[in-house]
Amino acid sequence: MDQPASSTTAPPRQEGPQAEAERPREVPLLTTGEMARLSNSTLRTVRFYEEEGILRPARRTDGGHRLFERSELDRLMLVTDMRMAGLSLDDIKAILEVKKAASTGAEAAEQATRVLSARIEELKEKLAVLTRLRDDLSETSKIVSACLSCKDEKSFPHSCDSCAVMTAHPTLPRSVRVLWSVGQCGHEPQRKASSEGEKESP
Repeated sequence: MDQPASSTTAPPRQEGPQAEAERPREVPLLTTGEMARLSNSTLRTVRFYEEEGILRPARRTDGGHRLFERSELDRLMLVTDMRMAGLSLDDIKAILEVKKAASTGAEAAEQATRVLSARIEELKEKLAVLTRLRDDLSETSKIVSACLSCKDEKSFPHSCDSCAVMTAHPTLPRSVRVLWSVGQCGHEPQRKASSEGEKESP
């Protein structure tokens, strides 16, 4: 005897605009060129990071072109920023693999906190140096811009320290002193006094 057909039937398939709107849309993938353009990088940079295993293409076209998910664009931009900040490729790989290398969320968080804290301290030190250098070079640019109209062949280049442009400033930025060979290093008197003190000590 045949078994009765099940009373449970599949819901009718919806058609029309509403069904089209409810259907999940496929997120378009990015080509290597689009990855480079959107991250202000170069094709060579994108290919290099892929070769290093940092970027992972979702698939390739029939013509062999690589296609990336949009999450890889965030990855590329983060890596680019870290490289510009001076982190080595090995440091970046270690940061990217923190979660993958851990067996639990707590372990991943502990390792991430440790690794990132070390990088943060390094960045703080670099930021202090960059800020100091930026201020020094900015002030130098302002001072030297006054020399754009200089036509004094007798004073230039060996007598710039007596020029009104330089003497108008009680203290010259270090880069002015070095680039224009003028002024005295602010640390010199201290070093000289220290040297004299060493000679006088028994």
